[in-house]
Amino acid sequence: MAKNHQTENPLFKALIRQSEADIATAFASLVIHFDNPSADGPTIKSMQHQLDKIATAENRVDTLNRHFNNTQI
Repeated sequence: MAKNHQTENPLFKALIRQSEADIATAFASLVIHFDNPSADGPTIKSMQHQLDKIATAENRVDTLNRHFNNTQI
């Protein structure tokens, strides 16, 4: 059984950092799309894909913190 407070666990940190990297990468892609929209490509579909990546990664961070970063124990 996992301890509720895992913030110092290297695996917890790796999962958080991977999610943060996913967010940063998708955010950068969206900035590029906003600043340089393509007239000939499926920009909206590509942007929605990047937005979904951000939402998924944010959900992972929230879930990890909710279940494994309980500092009230």
